[in-house]
Amino acid sequence: MLAVAFATAVGGPAASNSHSIGDIRDERERVRDAEAAALAELELLELEDAHVARIVEEIQAAVDGQVARVQSARQQLDAAEAEVRSRELRATEAQAELVATEAKMRDRAVDAYIGTSRQADPWLDSSDLNRTVVRLALLDFTAGNDRDLLDRLRTLRAERIAHLEAGEEARAQADDFRRRLEDELQELEVRRAVQREIQAELQARIAEWEREAAQRAREAQELTDLIRQRQTEALGFAPGDIGAASVEGFVMPTTGSIGSRFGLRVHPIFGSTRMHAGVDIGGTTGTPIWAAKEGRVIFVGSKGGYGNTVIVQHEGNVATLYAHMSAFESSEGDWVDQGEVIGLVGSTGWSTGPHLHFETRIDGVPKDPELFLPA
Repeated sequence: MLAVAFATAVGGPAASNSHSIGDIRDERERVRDAEAAALAELELLELEDAHVARIVEEIQAAVDGQVARVQSARQQLDAAEAEVRSRELRATEAQAELVATEAKMRDRAVDAYIGTSRQADPWLDSSDLNRTVVRLALLDFTAGNDRDLLDRLRTLRAERIAHLEAGEEARAQADDFRRRLEDELQELEVRRAVQREIQAELQARIAEWEREAAQRAREAQELTDLIRQRQTEALGFAPGDIGAASVEGFVMPTTGSIGSRFGLRVHPIFGSTRMHAGVDIGGTTGTPIWAAKEGRVIFVGSKGGYGNTVIVQHEGNVATLYAHMSAFESSEGDWVDQGEVIGLVGSTGWSTGPHLHFETRIDGVPKDPELFLPA
């Protein structure tokens, strides 16, 4: 659409015969409005990148914290369930020993009631002093064993009750930890759902970034081809090698300082890179833009992400490019002196605010403008 609009705006003989100047201007403005609406959305995405980066960090921290709480709840639940199993085992062991001890007590009771051996009777019935001593010792031993069994029986019963009570307490605690774990897992799923949503948004932004980068690359190549073509047309022949004088004598094209320099830019979230083919010089809308050196204007018009753009052909095959203008103050074919106003600072195209994007190109290929501009 831009190509058609550009061809119509610059006008060939056929175009000028079929459309009035007013029609051409109306069509150009319509195209510019449609482009501006599309680019505004891209600009919004760029402005929101830092905010999205913070959201990504925050949601990741929240997920990490939730995962830690889930792990802690699982460990507490495992410990509580282990305690339940331990108490149940010890209660079972105490019950088994209790049953065995009760069996021994029943046997002793039966023995005491009906007797199991007559061998001790002579000792118990004897009136001999020595035999009496032995009889007393035997009775004491038997009674002592019975008391030990009885004491052990009481201890086992108390231990069994204690283990059962502790097991019930551990089981209740395990149930509480299990409920907490379920709550933590539900919360984790909520946070992960948000994380998935953010990641989907990021993927969309990455795709948008890549499309924009590809578009910029295409535009850069188009400009390279355009400059070479216009240089040949302006000179009547393809320009040759540049001399030393061709890269000297440039002045700053506007007031303000250089903010973003020439070179690769790394995206703050995606980590991908793209080439920044010039320098960005700060300024307010309407600030004059000057020709950095005398030359002939070989392009005036809107150029995709560059917005309103002017290109000036200088000595040899050197050209300068001025982008994002709010208004033009020059026309194609004009000869401009160094310092002559050729446009006004603006924020058209892919721009996050008013500034001048300034490029220097040799044979159409971008070079670092700071090699040309005064220090």
